[in-house]
Amino acid sequence: MNLKRLMGVIATILIIFFVTAGNLEALAPNVVGFKMGYTHNQLRGKETGAELTIKKMAINGLGIGLVGNIKINSWLYFQPELLYFQKGGKYDVQVPLPVQIPGFQVNVIDTRSLEYLEIPLLLKVSLPVKFPVQPTFLTGMSFGLKLRGTLENKVNISISSYQFPYIRTEDITSQLKSIEPSYVIGGGFDINLGRSKMSIDQRFSFGLTTNDYETVIPASYFQNIGIPVPQDIVYRIQMYNYVFQLAITFFF
Repeated sequence: MNLKRLMGVIATILIIFFVTAGNLEALAPNVVGFKMGYTHNQLRGKETGAELTIKKMAINGLGIGLVGNIKINSWLYFQPELLYFQKGGKYDVQVPLPVQIPGFQVNVIDTRSLEYLEIPLLLKVSLPVKFPVQPTFLTGMSFGLKLRGTLENKVNISISSYQFPYIRTEDITSQLKSIEPSYVIGGGFDINLGRSKMSIDQRFSFGLTTNDYETVIPASYFQNIGIPVPQDIVYRIQMYNYVFQLAITFFF
């Protein structure tokens, strides 16, 4: 996501936050908060089609938005959230080739940057200890509504001692499920600050459905550099989104 678009998303969420906070303040304290955090994202799953050798790597992202804090009893809360959420991952693929040429190898590094409107619906247990800092436990479901997906495809072609890099970017929004459910588990601390409260939590989000990705390396690129590849190289991978998030929420 470019800086201009990111700033627009943050500004929109801040406006919603201040309008919502003003309306709810008269009903109950600490019922709505503003959250910002860091996400550490990886794609995990299974590959289909030709056999692939894959090394999975993680990418970093951002989670930002609004958090509700609805008290059920002295230790249990319902915590709905509305977040702009970045997921995705990176992997190194050794691609099987449609032609046998001595010394000919194709290695690909794919980075998939995925953006969602994430709606976690969580139960939060806050241990009733008589201290300003209270340990918490979170669990529940989350539903991601797809916004955008981008693939950065770095292809390194090796033949004998020569290297031929090929880099391209592709919009892959159509390859994402419209709604992606996830299971969430985590915990942290609530810190009482008088009339307000701050929460620090870390959580893991496990995608329950895969996105079906297809990557195409056109035969014409190989032919343009004198390598007689007769057809496009295509590989398909089914991947789950796995996310670790560390975040701070300020309730007002």
